[in-house]
Amino acid sequence: MIIMLKAIIFDMDGVLINSVKYCWKAFNIALKDSGIRLSNEDIKKSMGIPLKGSLRLWKKDYKIKDYNPEEFSRKAGEIELELMKKDLHPNKALNNLLKEAKEKQIKMALATSSLRWRVDKILKLLEIKDMFDVILTAEDVETHKPSPEIFLRAAEQMNENHYDCVVFEDALSGIEAAIRGNMKVVAVKTEFFSEEELKDADMVINDFSEININKLKNMF
Repeated sequence: MIIMLKAIIFDMDGVLINSVKYCWKAFNIALKDSGIRLSNEDIKKSMGIPLKGSLRLWKKDYKIKDYNPEEFSRKAGEIELELMKKDLHPNKALNNLLKEAKEKQIKMALATSSLRWRVDKILKLLEIKDMFDVILTAEDVETHKPSPEIFLRAAEQMNENHYDCVVFEDALSGIEAAIRGNMKVVAVKTEFFSEEELKDADMVINDFSEININKLKNMF
């Protein structure tokens, strides 16, 4: 079997958009009525897992009240989107990679632990929704990262072998999921994880200006 690059799977938050700071600021505003403020350690523990799982963690650690995940997501999400709009700028390096992949007929998927309504709004803001052959969200899978289900399902829906896929991730749970799915994985550095913490990835980049399709092909 010849293994080669045929598809790219992107996480969304921290990868396609540096939304993490907006997301957690919005969560803290939405949690104000519970009298808590999430720390960086809380954020690191929750990164890459669905909101439902984060709410369970916060209830255990801080005894917060029961929030409906969908209602909480919309409340925090609307705050987050308003914060984003104020200083959102196009990511030229990312857009160049997406265009290059399209030109070279490399399929692309988005596989995120976020909810569908939020994904649609963020992709609309970024104006890149049409670039993806497949879009999968938290509602589309039974098990979440670090389970590889969402990545394996993305490969299946693109009609590609998972061995021929590269995943872009920023969170440890996502990197583990890609490895468990027998996929190559590129870690995108954020302020939350050091290069040492991301060492299990096949490659670590600071941003998309450091990567192109030829470099991805050379990973195989």
